[in-house]
Amino acid sequence: MNIIMLWVISGVLAVIPAVIWLYIIFSGKKSDKKMLALIFSGGILAVITVFIIQYIWLIVPGIDPFLWIKNNISDPTYYYAGLFIMVGIMEELVKQMMLRYIDSKTVLIQTINDSIKFSLVAALGFAFAENIIYFKTVIIVAPIQEVVVTFLFRSIFTACAHMLFSGIFGYFFGIAKFSLDISKDRHWEGKVYLWVHLIRNTFKIPYAQAFKEYKILEGLLIAIILHATFDYMLQMNQILPVILLVILGYAYLKYLLNRKAGNLILLTDISKKKSSSMAKKDTDVVLQLVGMWFEQKKYVDVMHICERLLERDPDNNVVKLFKAKAMDKLDPNNPYRKILTTIFSKKRGEQEKNTIDYYRRKKEVEQKKLTKEKKEKLFRFIEDKKKEDEETFKINV
Repeated sequence: MNIIMLWVISGVLAVIPAVIWLYIIFSGKKSDKKMLALIFSGGILAVITVFIIQYIWLIVPGIDPFLWIKNNISDPTYYYAGLFIMVGIMEELVKQMMLRYIDSKTVLIQTINDSIKFSLVAALGFAFAENIIYFKTVIIVAPIQEVVVTFLFRSIFTACAHMLFSGIFGYFFGIAKFSLDISKDRHWEGKVYLWVHLIRNTFKIPYAQAFKEYKILEGLLIAIILHATFDYMLQMNQILPVILLVILGYAYLKYLLNRKAGNLILLTDISKKKSSSMAKKDTDVVLQLVGMWFEQKKYVDVMHICERLLERDPDNNVVKLFKAKAMDKLDPNNPYRKILTTIFSKKRGEQEKNTIDYYRRKKEVEQKKLTKEKKEKLFRFIEDKKKEDEETFKINV
């Protein structure tokens, strides 16, 4: 078969599962297609980065960890364990580096769920590029039956596994990005992280920064361990445990995406932040009470007091987190949850989304090459729309 045709067929086979998974993840949701394409390309670039690293190791074998494992570990169990841990470290590092770089340049992630979803897209880009190489190799050496089996397994389970590893890292990266608010939330719950204190004292950095680095490291370690476990079980031909791992991981990611705490818009325009009508010391006292009630599982009381606090301090992200977490913990059949979801959460969430849209629209107008009169007209329209939204979603507690 012609080599060009071989690459084309492999590319077509690889793009089919990528398109299907993207449709499953983003079906019915408004998404920036250019941004999704950028992140997907970042995942592809991560595979190229892996090849570049491997090429450097080929030129300089003294720094090749795979060669060291091969030469120093003879026991098959430890050999494959070490091998796949190195594979997990390398692949997960380059994938998360791509996501962090794109986010740093575009301020891409505005919710914890954004972090999970865009991590999934980066993983699909990685799986797409990796599948092209796998499919090309299998088509050359294997019969058609084996090509079909490889296509189905890698399209469903391998692609899903890559999304599982990256999605879980994305969750921890989302927490890390909003570390200032979330570390305060943990403080009022009375939780102590010894590793965070160790990082803070070792590197002489603020607690929130130490919390951020701790969460990134935690997510990366979990992704590496899961990746190594997946590859090791495949090598040992443990297909049923592999399938079970992927199914459980998918269920866990779905749970994370459905949590209200993950949907909060925590990134706000600080210059436009509404001031609190409460003194800081009074807010701290109430938050201490909220944290105590949360630990005592008084979730209805937590939600009520958080709503009252948000009337006085509408942009307090710590209060929003407590309220969302209490809603997540409350029994779905509890009538209080149904009432609060209908009256408060939906409207408050819509209002927060409208606020973000307001700033985005203003920024878009500022960047357009229009006359001063046209810009002023557009600004007036945006201001009127904002006032209309505020009246629509205004509630009294």
